Amino acid sequence: MQTLFAYLDAGSGSMIAQILVGGFAAAGVAIKMYWKKIKGFFSRGDDQATPAAAKATEASADESKPS
Repeated sequence: MQTLFAYLDAGSGSMIAQILVGGFAAAGVAIKMYWKKIKGFFSRGDDQATPAAAKATEASADESKPS
């Protein structure tokens, strides 16, 4: 077995921290971009609003707008 002369200095630690933070940020952006597909994959399909319910929601939203 060979002896390796290696060490981690402060720059290596900050690089590892930067990689971790960047990975979490990239994962967050990817989840945000594909959230509807992910949610649709795990939903049953019973959650979809009927056209009557959608119209009622739009009507209540229109009533709450100031004239």
